[in-house]
Amino acid sequence: MKHGRRLFAVSVLILAAGALAVRLPRLDQRPMHCDEANQAVKAGTGVYHYDSHDHHGPSLYWLTLPALRLQGVSCLAASNAADYRIVPVVFGAALVLLLLLLSDGLGRGAIISAALLTAISPAMVYYSRYYIQEMLLVFFTTALICCGWRYFRSGRIGWAIGAGAMLGLMHATKETWVLAAAAMVGAIVVTYLWEKRYGRISPLPPGEGAENGDSRNAFRLRLLPIAAAIFTACIVATAFYSSFGTNWSAPIDSLLAYKNYVVRGTENGLHNNPWYFYLELLVAFHPSRGFVWSEGLIVALAVVGGIVSFMPNVLSGQQRTFGRFLAAYTLILTILYSAIPYKTPWCMLSFLQGMILLAGVGTCAISRWETSRRAWPKLLVCGLLAAGVAHLGWECYVLNFRLQNDWRNPYVYAQTSSDAVRLGQQMERLALASPDGHDMLIDVVTPETYWPLPWYLRQFNVNHIGYWQDADQWSRDVRKCPPPSVIIVSPEFQPIVDRQLPAVYNRQRIYGLRPGVLMAVYVREDLWEADSK
Repeated sequence: MKHGRRLFAVSVLILAAGALAVRLPRLDQRPMHCDEANQAVKAGTGVYHYDSHDHHGPSLYWLTLPALRLQGVSCLAASNAADYRIVPVVFGAALVLLLLLLSDGLGRGAIISAALLTAISPAMVYYSRYYIQEMLLVFFTTALICCGWRYFRSGRIGWAIGAGAMLGLMHATKETWVLAAAAMVGAIVVTYLWEKRYGRISPLPPGEGAENGDSRNAFRLRLLPIAAAIFTACIVATAFYSSFGTNWSAPIDSLLAYKNYVVRGTENGLHNNPWYFYLELLVAFHPSRGFVWSEGLIVALAVVGGIVSFMPNVLSGQQRTFGRFLAAYTLILTILYSAIPYKTPWCMLSFLQGMILLAGVGTCAISRWETSRRAWPKLLVCGLLAAGVAHLGWECYVLNFRLQNDWRNPYVYAQTSSDAVRLGQQMERLALASPDGHDMLIDVVTPETYWPLPWYLRQFNVNHIGYWQDADQWSRDVRKCPPPSVIIVSPEFQPIVDRQLPAVYNRQRIYGLRPGVLMAVYVREDLWEADSK
């Protein structure tokens, strides 16, 4: 028995190491997405104040600071993309380790399968290399489920406090935590009603019969653990939002922000997509001839796992209870995200992780299935599963390391073009030619959001870079200042800028920052000549 436990733990550790190895290479390769750039600048400057009208919670920024310090990064200008992306990489790999806490809830075989799928899922890997909040939210959500399950099994208040801490971190990460919380509550109700109708529940106190596999102790609730969990959640969320006591209005603002996000999530806008958007990305994404991407294996196995969880004699007592909770939770969360018109691909990670856990259950159920006394049907099924996993691994490589910036990749969304990198490189060349160096004046004039330009101009003196979203205002302001060394302007503002140029400029090529957003670069003639020598 001990040997089996040891082998199981070592297997999960190996898969976690593999997940880390898959996520680490070439973190600088893909250009910084606008959202990544915006958040990297916030974290790199070390200045954060919660904005209830835009952006998300502060946990990503605060958890990045120790990562930057450990890497010896002292300022934004000295950092690169990998310095920030390492944070979601670590959380994405650590997600595999969390599954150890669910070994008695799903079974060791299911945990091994789920750990493998978590490690190689193309979507999980892609967004583990993406400097946004989503992977942290998935980690804290899964950790909440793990702590809740451990409390359910043991009745120990420490696990309730841990669950509260994870709930607070979910709140401090992203506003969509409420969807996961609602799905958990709904799943508890569904599981309770199902167990009450078809199972045997007796009101055992916490801890009694918990560690010996007795499933009759389901749904124990005690006032003290619940109060401790809620208190811990409030303390953790308040600490992060208040910037650890320096901005006491932010925790209240974090609650008022839901009014803005409800409007944003339901109104027509750029990110509105049909209800099947996420399922299409996962099951059959066909961007062009010759390309079909699918994580349908995970979805299909999750369906099997959900079905067997509600069957009477397939899983053991506690595994049935947890499986039913997990199936209801995943289904409710998938429906909630699909019903909201506002959709971006990374939002599906929360319910995808639920699908992966259920897929582990489904994998074990299928591998144990026997249609006859002959071995070949079972070998055939296992071979097909292995082929499906190998296909996922191949997709993981292609989507993360060959098409990581290509529109044919289902997880590429409003992605920054490689032109943005080239624009930044041109600015560096001009700084070498300019007597002002990185102190040279740069004006950015565009009606669109100018991100990710601040990231690619991070080497320059921020006080010498101006951003205008009104060309007429720029034309008034530019008369009061020395002529800028460089003007970066969107095509729609070029006619106004051309009429108001404060000096002679050499018009350079047009760069495409991202789909539909173009920028022209004007270099002052004297700087252009110096750079040409």
